[in-house]
Parts: sequence; C-alpha cells; structure tokens
Amino acid sequence: MPANAHQAFDAVAVRTFATMRALNIAFLVAYVVVWRSWYTAHPAGLAAAAVTALWGTVFVTVALARPRLVRLLVPGNVAVAVGVGAGAVLFLPAQSVGGSATWVFSAAAHAAIVASWACRRRVLAAAVVLMVTALVGGAAIAQVTMDDPAAGGNHTPLARAFAACLLVIAIAALFRLALTRLSAIARLADTRLGTAAAQRQAAAVAAARLRDERERERMLHDTVLNTLTGIAWGGGTRDRSGIALTAEQCRYAIDAVRTMLDGTASATRDLTEPMLRVVSVAAARGLRVDVASLPTTDLPEEVVRAVAAAAQELLANVRRHAGTDHATLTVTNRPGGGVDVVVADAGRGFATDDVPDDRLGLARSVHARLAEVGGQATISSAPGHGTSVRLRWPAPAPAPAPAPVPVPAPAPAGPDRVAASTAPGPLPRGQTAGKMPEAAGRLPGGGPAAAGTSATELRDSYAAVLRRTVALAALAWFGCTAVIVPFTLPSARSVPLAVLCWPAMALIVAAAARTSYRRPLRRGEAVAAIVLALAVTVVVGLNVVQAHGATGAGGPPSRINTWPVLVLPVLLALLAVSRLLVVWALAIIATVAVLGVLVLAGSDTGPLALAQLLAATNSQIALQIMVAMGGPVLRRTADQVARALEEETARAALEQSARAVRADRERGLATIEQEVLPLLEAVADGLLDPRDPAVRDRCGQRAAAIRRALVTGAGQTLGELGPAVVEARARGLGVEVRLAGEPGRIPAPVRARLAEILPGLLGAAPATGAQQVVLTLICDDTGGRLFLTYPATGPAGTAASQPSPLPPPPLTASPLPPEEEDLLSWHRDVDDSQVCLEITWPALSRQTDPR
Repeated sequence: MPANAHQAFDAVAVRTFATMRALNIAFLVAYVVVWRSWYTAHPAGLAAAAVTALWGTVFVTVALARPRLVRLLVPGNVAVAVGVGAGAVLFLPAQSVGGSATWVFSAAAHAAIVASWACRRRVLAAAVVLMVTALVGGAAIAQVTMDDPAAGGNHTPLARAFAACLLVIAIAALFRLALTRLSAIARLADTRLGTAAAQRQAAAVAAARLRDERERERMLHDTVLNTLTGIAWGGGTRDRSGIALTAEQCRYAIDAVRTMLDGTASATRDLTEPMLRVVSVAAARGLRVDVASLPTTDLPEEVVRAVAAAAQELLANVRRHAGTDHATLTVTNRPGGGVDVVVADAGRGFATDDVPDDRLGLARSVHARLAEVGGQATISSAPGHGTSVRLRWPAPAPAPAPAPVPVPAPAPAGPDRVAASTAPGPLPRGQTAGKMPEAAGRLPGGGPAAAGTSATELRDSYAAVLRRTVALAALAWFGCTAVIVPFTLPSARSVPLAVLCWPAMALIVAAAARTSYRRPLRRGEAVAAIVLALAVTVVVGLNVVQAHGATGAGGPPSRINTWPVLVLPVLLALLAVSRLLVVWALAIIATVAVLGVLVLAGSDTGPLALAQLLAATNSQIALQIMVAMGGPVLRRTADQVARALEEETARAALEQSARAVRADRERGLATIEQEVLPLLEAVADGLLDPRDPAVRDRCGQRAAAIRRALVTGAGQTLGELGPAVVEARARGLGVEVRLAGEPGRIPAPVRARLAEILPGLLGAAPATGAQQVVLTLICDDTGGRLFLTYPATGPAGTAASQPSPLPPPPLTASPLPPEEEDLLSWHRDVDDSQVCLEITWPALSRQTDPR
C-alpha cells in the first residue's frame, strides 16, 4: 500500500510504462508478421526485432515487480532505441525507414516517455538528442544506400526521419509537462493530507486531553475536595470512629490521585468488580448499601468507568445530604444491550430545580460523565420522599460503514472548557504566515473541512488535474501538427482543401480542450467532437493521392499516414478523462474502423499500408491506456493513501495522547501532590488531628482553592489572553478554546499584541449574530496561528454569504511601533455562512518569553 499520494502516483506511472511497453511488443510482433517476407530474407532485421522484444519483456517484468522504476531500465531503454534507430537501414524494409509507423519509432517514443519521467531536464535533453541523432543518422545512411525507388524503395527517408524526430521531441516535452503537473498535484495532495492529518491528530489529542482533564476535575471533586470540605466543616470527627472514617477518606483520596498520576487504573468490561469496590468505599464511609442485583455485563471500558464513578458520587451524596445511612443499588442489563443502574434512598429528598448552579457534583460527576459516553442520568426526588437516580446507557445501534470523509473535530467542550493538545507541527511547506493555502480549509470546529483531505476529495483533485493536464497537452500536441502539414501538401489532390482542414480541426480541438479544462465533457459534446474529427480525418485521407511518385512526407503516401491521425488519440483522451466510458469505448472502435476502411478502400493495401494501420491503432490505444490506467488507478490509490494515513494518524494520535495526558496530569496535579497530599497523609497517619481548628482552616483554604479552579475552568490556561475570554463569556458570548501547544512559547511582543486586539475581535462576533465562538490557538517554535471561527448571520437572522457586510477586525487599532508592525499577519474569510479569522506570526528569531 503506498504511504503517500506521490508514491501512489509513482506506482501508477511505472505500471503504465510497463503496459505501454507490452503494447509495443505486440506491435513489433504484428509488424514482423506483416513484413514476414522481408524479415525472412533479412536475418539481421529479425535478430534486432527479437532483441528489442526480449528487452521489452525484461522491462515489463522488472517494472511490474517493483513499486518504483528501476533506474537501470531508463538508460537501457534509451540504448535500445539508439541502437535500432542507427541501424534502421538493416532492421526495417526500405519503404519504412525513417517513418513513424515502425517498431523502431515506437521504441524511441517509449524511451522518450520513460526518460521524461525519470530523468532531470539536462539528462532528458541529452537522451532525446541521442535518439534523434540515431534516427537521423540511420535515415541518412538509408538515403545513401537505399534501393532504387522504382523497385519499391523509399526515396525520402531523411525527410520522414525529420518528421519522426519532431514527434519524438514533442512526445518527450508534452509528456514531461503532463507528468510535472500530475506530480505537482500528488505533492499538493501530500501537503493537504499532511495538513489534514496534523489537524485530525491535534483534534484527537485535544479530545483525549479534554476527556482526561474533565475526569481529573471529577476525581478531585469526588475525592480530594469532598474530603477537605468534610474536614473543614468538622463533620464526623467528634469521636474516635469519626476520626477513623476521616482517615479512611484521606487514604482513598490519596490513592485516587496516585493512581491517576501513575496511570495504573484497571480496565474492565464488567461492572461487577467496580461496583463492589464502590459499595465497599461507601461502607467504609458509614453507608450501608443493599445490592439488589449485580449481573455480569459486557460494556465498553469507558462506560464501566463512567457508570461506576457516577454511582460512587451518588452514594457519597446520600451519605452527605440524604440524612440516612442506608441506600440501595440495582444493576440491570437492558434488552438489546446497555445497562441501567439505580441508586435510591429513603432520605429527606430535595427539589431538583433548587440545586444551585455552583454545585459541581451532580453536574460534572454524574450528568457530564454519562453524557460523554452516550448515556444519561435521570433524577427523581422531592422533599420528604427520598431520591432515586437512574443511570442509563443504551448500546448504540450498529452504524453503516461511513463514507471516506475527513475526521470531524471533537464535540464542543462547552464555555468553561479548553481542549489542549500539542502543536500539530510547523506550517506546511509552501504556506506563508499570512494566509493558509486555499485547500487548507478550517481548523477543527471552524467550518468546512480541508479540500483534498479525504479519499473522496483526493479522487476529485486527481480527476480535475488529470483532465486539465490532458486538455493542455491536447492543445500543445495539435500545435505540433502545424509543422507536419507542409510535408503532406505535395501529396494532396487539392492543396486549398488540405490547408482548410487544419483550422477546421483546430476549432474542434480548441473547443473540446477548453470545455474539458473547465469541466468534464458532456455526452453530446463528446460525440460531436469525435464525429467532426473523424469527418476531417476522412476528408484529409481521401484528399491524398496514392501514387508512388509523390513525395509527401517521404515515401509512398497513405490515407492514414496523415496529421489528423496524430490528433485523434488526444481527443479520445479528453473523453476518457471526462469519464464518459461508453462514449469513449465506442469512439475508439469507430476510430479504428474508420482508419481500417480508409486503408482497405485504397488502391494500396500492401505491407506498408497495413503497417501504417497497425501503427495508427497502436498510437490510439497507447495513449488511451495511459489515461485509462492513470485516472481509475489514481482514484483507487487515493482510497489507499487516505486509509493508510488515517491509520497512521490514529496510531500517532494515540501515542501522542498518552504522552500529553501524562504530562497534563503531572502538571495539573503538581500543586495537589506537593501541597494537598502531604496534608491528607498527615491526617490519615494521625499526625494531624482533623478536629484541630488550624487543620480545619488549612483544609478549608485548600478546598476553596480547588473549588475556584474547578469553577473558573481553563480560561486561565491562555495566560495573558485569558482575560479577553473571561470578559467575552461575562457578556454572554460562548467561547470554546482549543489549544495546541503552550501559550508561553508565543514571543512576548506577539503575546502582548494579541492580548491587545483579542477583546475587540471577540466583541465583534456578536454583531454578526454569533452566540458561540471557537478560538483555536496553535503555537510552537516555528511561529503560530490563532483562529476565530463562528457562524455569521445578519440582523434579520439571514446568513451572510459575503464578507463585506461584516465589520472588519480591528487590527489597526492602537498600532505598535514601526519596528513591530510586521508581528502579525491576518486573513479573514466568509464561507458557507462561517466566519474564519486567521492571525499568524513568525518565530521572531526564537525570541523567548522573558517571564
């Protein structure tokens, strides 16, 4: 499986070259059969043909066995073409020497195509010069040593060789142009896929870190905060049993923090053991729990963790608030999958509508936990009637296989959350700091996905560029026929008619190529182009005088040895890249049939005419094979490339998430580990008396600090940019923050400038009708980007489709000194009623944070 788009394109090109070489072998064999009487009398020619066929077999075998082109095949190909070209007088019948309807010319054309792919410009030029020199030299030798024209010889091999050399040069140049463009789109596809993969990886890491941050907050609330608060309030510490219970709670909180820091939490799909542990903890805290039922379950690990943790918090609430020491726990498997867990008590109950907003337990430790795994919690309670809470997780229905689309951004984190991740890497090559490439799309959460970032879009990119490349090549190739037309005029019955046919064909080719460049040809347009082109071909063919005395392009003229025959393959290619498969197949059949009729209806149907028909058919089919293989195979490899990159991105995101989560835990729990755990350990070990007012005061201070951190959320993570976010939220604007990297890595002047303009940028969002803004910050040693994305609607609620009605971002307010005016670059776009403002900055020569 190719690792990237460029490798996929290499593999397609190599297989195309092998297929073309196999076609050349078939043409060579047919050519020898047509001229069998001559080759029977000339064993040197037969030996040369056999050696060429053998080399072709080696080329095909090696090329198909390797995903990349073996370099030795290129000089070998050129050497064979030079050898047979120089000795053409010995290897070809006299009538064919110098012409393009020979296996010698096909060998040179194939060598030119392969060299244009594999060689640098100067090496390619040298290879083409060698082959052209060999063709001209062989024709010159034939010019001197040929048979008498009256005996059926060829009296103008040199003129025919010049025309053949022009074709070789044109083939090399145009194929080089086409491959350069296709290779460029492969590189662009790699850049797009790499950018999208970095964004998906950053989003996956951000989601993992966000989940862990939430779980860390819940763990602190359920264990450390509750324990500190209990000590501060003095609950349960009046007698020896109360002190023992407090010590047990301290040990449990310490163990929870240590387990999270060490990453040693057990994973299971069965609720039985986690629920028994929850009941044991509740019993140690003085709550008697009757387990009505506890069947074996088979649930996702994250669901087991969420349900068990939520049940533990509910039992803790019973002990703290219900005024009873008894509760019941019931676990039931749901029909069709899933689980129901009911925690009930007969305590004092409460009015659910009267729960204050700053009560974190139910909101974060119960409702949010279940919601994150696709479940829900339902609370039934009333004063004096006890409380019953049902935790429900229904097994999701099997989803159909999704179409290959970009990985979406993680679910919104809410106004009081920040999704943090490591930076996805430096800006893609070729991207300036002022503006993302057109195909780079939006960052996660910011609108449309990047173009070319999925298999579907990659296939579309390949198809569009292949179509445009063939359209340009068709125009350039047709232009080359202007050089050949004068050589055909001496053999024309009517010179004015011969001259008029060229502009007529020019109109056909220009119209088809122009349309194909902009969009795929429609069926009617394709049929019209082919019918008109075949009509011109027939007119030019019938206008040829089939007389051995005419010079033409050298040698006896033929009805199909004309310039329109060179144009038909590129017109057929335009049909192929427009994916009109039925019309394209019928057009190939019609083209070969018309050429056959022109030959068979002529006065000369000898070996030369049949060889020219074989050559014309070979050229028609060869180009179609190139296009037919290139298009579908590239589309198939697009799926492979996208799938391989998706798997690699998922693996990298998993590894990066594990490292980031561990670092986040160490950083986020550092204060707890250094200041709170020693306090709890001292209480647990009896070194401090929880009844001592000083100890209670210290616990109260630590609890207040933890509660403030949990309530204010992650707005402080942005450092100097945090106040702007807090201010916007205070005005009612929902701000979701997504962080990739550390804000401290932003150079101090840039950070100060961002802190200055960010309030105005956030203040402008509500004017567009936005109620929610996604702020994405990416920063690393190479520079950084800040994105603000939000839906844009006008005052009447209609979507704004153009950026002009929206107020411009106030980036010119309070200008910096002149030496700092180039700190920030910005770009603003409105697409699909989604505003995306991008601000970028360079690394400023690795200037570091002075703080």
